[in-house]
Amino acid sequence: MSDVWVTNRTEEELIVEFNFKNYEFKPNEPVQISLAAAKHIFGYTDQNKEPYLARLGWVRLHSELKQGLAKLDQFEINTELPQQDRSLPSAVGVVPLHVEKRAGARTQAKAS
Repeated sequence: MSDVWVTNRTEEELIVEFNFKNYEFKPNEPVQISLAAAKHIFGYTDQNKEPYLARLGWVRLHSELKQGLAKLDQFEINTELPQQDRSLPSAVGVVPLHVEKRAGARTQAKAS
């Protein structure tokens, strides 16, 4: 296993540098990175996440550790490319607009 996939489930983009390369983690877009990068940036496989949270700027004080861990939990790390939900939204309960046609007039749509 040399690469992992990281998916940012926050609403903010995260840009981090590792080995002179910028990694951009846009919301809900899986990014393939090396195992070494995942370990350095997110503390992947390390039990003590505090140094990584400090490096990311998410904690400055020990009292902020809980909030930092909550933010880190929003970054999913998988060994395989996660499946994207590409299903179409359900049309159940959607009612089309009623279209009235009158002689010599334009078509008008009315909400019913």
